[in-house]
Amino acid sequence: MFLNPEALPRVLPESNPPLEAIPEVTRILAASLSYRPQLLRTYLWASALLNAGFQSAIPVPRRFSQVSAGFISLNEQVARRVFKSDANGIAFGLQIVAAGRNGEQQTVDAITVGGVTFPVLIVYGRTELHGGPPDPSNASSTCWVRNLGGVSSWQYGILTCRHAVSTLSVGQTVALVASTHHGNPSSSVLADIDECTLDAAVLEISSSDWPSGLAPLTVAKAVAPMQPVQFEDRQGVIQNGHVAQIFNYPTYIGNLFGQRVIADCKGVAGDSGSLLLDPTTNEAVGIYMGTIPDGAGGHNGIFQDMSQIESYFQLALHN
Repeated sequence: MFLNPEALPRVLPESNPPLEAIPEVTRILAASLSYRPQLLRTYLWASALLNAGFQSAIPVPRRFSQVSAGFISLNEQVARRVFKSDANGIAFGLQIVAAGRNGEQQTVDAITVGGVTFPVLIVYGRTELHGGPPDPSNASSTCWVRNLGGVSSWQYGILTCRHAVSTLSVGQTVALVASTHHGNPSSSVLADIDECTLDAAVLEISSSDWPSGLAPLTVAKAVAPMQPVQFEDRQGVIQNGHVAQIFNYPTYIGNLFGQRVIADCKGVAGDSGSLLLDPTTNEAVGIYMGTIPDGAGGHNGIFQDMSQIESYFQLALHN
């Protein structure tokens, strides 16, 4: 799915959702987007839809794996008859990905928030993770990290995706290969990994391997549909795009719900772990995981939300 930022605002209500539809913590986080009013509006509506979706009785397939809110691709006939959409059938609503025959099949329901009816799109397909376990030589590193918490004893490390090292145990040695920016280190130790849904892991390195001249990396606290994003793939090529949808439930801080960002840019096998940035602010947005079906016969990129990683692992990020 390709998003045209100039056309997308027309598929949203012109005003923000009513306050009662938005959780208080969302309103607090939204303050970081106050100087970007278009993104503020998409963030608030996406958050309101997710909040309403959790409380709704919309029937969903038993084996659904992803839920997100933002810009979705509808069947052209359905889009024109029922919901507010652009010429390409792009509408604003909820998308549910469930196990099924292929990514082109879709069904549509509806949900009403603030007096506005939005589509609920169910897409059948599967998530394709783009790492190559067990060796992160077949994946990518995200950024350099320092430990700010007391759960683990490591001090300096490299962040990557969990699924690239999920077959390893904490304490095992992990070989590293040179990136386009750094030739060292060549070895690390798996120091911390989430056991549930957060797709992230920390590879411990020696303090002597910590590069000089690194700068602190700020994390985006609120990520909004239509936000510009980019990541550098394993080959050093910049992949540009926009956020299509988000799954963010900020009142929950644990690891049973993996917070996700869906974007219209994606990589290939081996790119998992790449750092997703907002090129306007240079803030960290997420960690590349792989792809999910977009409902139009193609695929979108799926990313682990970085704000959840920073908080849960208690990290200071550097780049």
